[in-house]
Amino acid sequence: MGLFSVEGFQQTTIKRIAERASVSEQTVYNAFGDKIGVLCAVGSHAISSDGSEEEAFLDALASEQDPRRRIRMTARFSREQWQDGALELDLMLSSPETKDPRLTELAEQALAHRLEVNRAVCTILFPDSIRRPDVTIEEIAAFSMAVDSAPSITTLLKLGWTMDEYEAWLVRLLDLFIDPLADESAG
Repeated sequence: MGLFSVEGFQQTTIKRIAERASVSEQTVYNAFGDKIGVLCAVGSHAISSDGSEEEAFLDALASEQDPRRRIRMTARFSREQWQDGALELDLMLSSPETKDPRLTELAEQALAHRLEVNRAVCTILFPDSIRRPDVTIEEIAAFSMAVDSAPSITTLLKLGWTMDEYEAWLVRLLDLFIDPLADESAG
């Protein structure tokens, strides 16, 4: 993933992958078939990891009592995921230069996985007692998927935003789903 991120998918060669892995080129071909096979393996590993990092995050989120602190935790976790390679992987999977049925399938799996995690996060963030009554968890999850996505982040970065600004923006957006009346009754 590091090579693909730094050099780009098209510029990364099997030779460079083999060098980085300290194996022969033939070993890479035997194991993965081609460069798209390598990308699929990297992506599949990212999606189907044991989920311990996500589970730990969901547990920490559920144990936090302050709704706004949960939102800040979520924005920070999202930012860290994007900075740790999710952005590059998502962009590669959606790139027209890497269209391949294997990548299309992987992109669909990645989207389904993100939506599943997103729904779980939104359920913890916005229980009925604090969620605005005019929105559902499904609507919040869909909104969150749209704003917390590679195309959105890429656009913001191109506009000169920093990841700090992105994180703060995400906090402000998610905060909109807290019912103001719940705030008044809590205060």
